[in-house]
Amino acid sequence: MNKTINRAEDTDDIAMTAQELHILSDLDSRQYGFLQLNISENSKKKALVVKAVKYLQLMVVQARRQYRQSENVIHQKGGSKNISIDPKTWVKLGHFHLLLEEYRKALSAYQMFYKTQAENHWMDPTFLYGLGLVYFHYNAFQW
Repeated sequence: MNKTINRAEDTDDIAMTAQELHILSDLDSRQYGFLQLNISENSKKKALVVKAVKYLQLMVVQARRQYRQSENVIHQKGGSKNISIDPKTWVKLGHFHLLLEEYRKALSAYQMFYKTQAENHWMDPTFLYGLGLVYFHYNAFQW
């Protein structure tokens, strides 16, 4: 019961205003290196990015929970259903983790986007740039 109360409080803290969403919409992998979230001048923006990461992760958890519930129902009926998370959610989550210098989490989010958009991933230059930065961080490139 205590966990459900904490989850309800967490969702209240994550509510975003239109202005916050506008600020977040401008952030992507192109700001990496230019927008330094660890300096005191950008502490408000860093808090906003952390809040957005929590929000997106909560969305993913809820979507997976709904998928499992519907999978049980569909399994009993003999059908199939895919999980529905917008692929751009994964890219945005990757960008935010990259800006927070959480490279492992950024790579994971970028890989989920690649998995869902295997044929069209090359059409998103900010994804390619962010993924390249993560690979460069891990020295995972070939010449």
